[in-house]
Amino acid sequence: MNQMRLELEMFYPQEEKNSLLARFKEKSVSGAFVGLTLLAMAGWIYLLSSMFLKFMLWWFS
Repeated sequence: MNQMRLELEMFYPQEEKNSLLARFKEKSVSGAFVGLTLLAMAGWIYLLSSMFLKFMLWWFS
């Protein structure tokens, strides 16, 4: 019976009980990555749009 249980756990591992702090750290790291990615994208959009606006103002002046 014990051998069968070990084989089942090998194929269907039970979730480890992580502490609340460990789960929070894991989610905060991925959240920080998404936040930095969005900030970088917003920076590029601002840079390109300001360059485009300057070009349009130069072109039509």
